[in-house]
Amino acid sequence: MPVRTTRVRLLATATAAVLAALLLTGCKDGMGVRDEGPSGTTPAPTATAR
Repeated sequence: MPVRTTRVRLLATATAAVLAALLLTGCKDGMGVRDEGPSGTTPAPTATAR
């Protein structure tokens, strides 16, 4: 195998490994970057018919 082909293959493998590591560790639980919590602590009042 020529040296150039080996270098290209090694570079591609290293790049794929770095991208995989960054993508897989970007979130703590896989649900997004930040937890915004519940939308409110009490239920919204409902409209009553008159």
